[in-house]
Amino acid sequence: MAYSCAVPIESSPSTACTPVVREFTARAVVLGIVLALLLGAANAYLGLYAGLTVSASIPAAVISMAILRILGGATILENNVVQTIASAGEAVAAGAIFTFPAIVILGHPGPLPYLEVTALSAAGGTMGALLVVFLRRAYVVEERLPFPEGVACAEVLRAGENRAQMAPLAWGGALAAALKAAQDVAGVVPGMLSGARWVGGAIFGGSVDISAALLGIGYIIRLRIAAMVFAGGAFAWLVAIPLLAIARGGDRSIDAAKAATALWSSQIRYLGVGAMLTGGVVTLWRLRTRIFAALRDSIRALRGEHHVVRAREETDLSPRAIAIAVGLTIPLIFALCLMLGANAGLGAAMAIALALIGFFAAAIAGYLTGLVGASNNPVSGVTVIVLLALALLLKAAGVEAGGVGPRLAILAGAVVCTAAAMAGDSLHDLATGYFVGATPRALEIGVLIGAIAASFAMAPILNLLIAGYGIAGTATARAGALAAPQAFLMAKVTQGVFSGGLPWTMIAAGAMLAAVLAATDSLAEKAGSPWRTPIMPVAIGLYLPFGLSVTIFVGALIGRLIGEEREGEPRLLFAAGMVAGEALMGVATGALVTAGIKLPLF
Repeated sequence: MAYSCAVPIESSPSTACTPVVREFTARAVVLGIVLALLLGAANAYLGLYAGLTVSASIPAAVISMAILRILGGATILENNVVQTIASAGEAVAAGAIFTFPAIVILGHPGPLPYLEVTALSAAGGTMGALLVVFLRRAYVVEERLPFPEGVACAEVLRAGENRAQMAPLAWGGALAAALKAAQDVAGVVPGMLSGARWVGGAIFGGSVDISAALLGIGYIIRLRIAAMVFAGGAFAWLVAIPLLAIARGGDRSIDAAKAATALWSSQIRYLGVGAMLTGGVVTLWRLRTRIFAALRDSIRALRGEHHVVRAREETDLSPRAIAIAVGLTIPLIFALCLMLGANAGLGAAMAIALALIGFFAAAIAGYLTGLVGASNNPVSGVTVIVLLALALLLKAAGVEAGGVGPRLAILAGAVVCTAAAMAGDSLHDLATGYFVGATPRALEIGVLIGAIAASFAMAPILNLLIAGYGIAGTATARAGALAAPQAFLMAKVTQGVFSGGLPWTMIAAGAMLAAVLAATDSLAEKAGSPWRTPIMPVAIGLYLPFGLSVTIFVGALIGRLIGEEREGEPRLLFAAGMVAGEALMGVATGALVTAGIKLPLF
């Protein structure tokens, strides 16, 4: 085996050399790009159809292991590079489907413009892929966030190397895949159980998702975080919705379930938006020392100060490369703003603001994906926060509601939405790499390659889907039209800022609730109490559907009852297999529907 010395970064007495391993190879890049395009297209359909995407990391890792095993000579690190590049396609798809279709909803005629969609997706993908490099040590190494899908993906990769670990992983995957197939393909098992009832003038409702993957995620993230996510959902559905129903007169002629869902989607969900806004600020403030230390070291490296040696497993992209790549997005965004009708001053302000807001969004999204996994990262919630800020900025600048304002806000929001989705995905992949001993720099280059490659395909994919199905509620709608729920939310938020109608009271109430939680958490920390009240898990529970929170909580309870275990032990492998099996079947289901097969079959 050959040996290679670590790259000089900052002063250290260490000059150790580490073995060179097969990791960032040409075949890994090619295979990763192909999978990024395929899985990105599948997730674009799933997101527009059902409002959710499936993390592509685990499916890509499984496919990669099968193909590279045939080719021969593969290593766990080479497989990891493939899944890192491939998963970027899903992240770019999430950023695109949550925002660009909102232009169609706002009345844009004709297909989505290729240049704008491609350039803005590439700009957002670049920001999200690279800005998180400054957060890697803080979130992955020092904060030790659980990264449930990062753990699951690492276990999948390890199992591919060690056949003795395959049995529990395979059984978990088979169980989850069978359940998902019974739900989506056969249609004989419901995806969710729910109910609601009027009690006087109040509505009490609840739900539980029937999902093996969510049970596995709950087992992986443990009870403390899962309990806070559940608490947020319980507050929304068992406290906030009943009180709001009473305040509005309690019209019992309306079906209880429909009334509760309408209140949650139009009002209560914005509590989560406000809580995430406060939670993001508090999280950044709490981690300010670690983040500033990383930025300070990066600035020193840019100036050529304190060069030294770091081990391969701690070698990131150089700050100079990151600064150049992210810096190139600013004139690109400025030029697009001018093309959309903004004046030079406004275009420059938007370009600089998006770069700064992109870091804020990346930090929040990265933290959230570290808590509940990449598939459950509420990117749309982060984007709503950003859209509010951008739309208010444009309105304050005098941009008219009937002119370029809403469209410019949506397209600018697309940059941040893609950056947030990519940041969550990238940190998830960096966590997987940390667990398997990968080189961070190789993964950072890989995720950037995947993001750029997927960006060139997003406009054709979106236009193909919109032309084939149409978007429900618009002039393009056809039979089986795409619901595009997040895009409708973005359009509603933008119109609300320019024309009025946003639930500002709920947003403010959510921010105040988060402030109370932050104060309580600070007091508990000073007292050394094991009972803490972190904001972000509660905010996620407020924003995401209640059934998801319930199932994650049940998975965590099961983990507490049967006892915790270390990496590589059977129960953890079984939980990781459940996450993997549902993800694989979810992608397969999306491919079947995209091919024209009507599901469920029965």
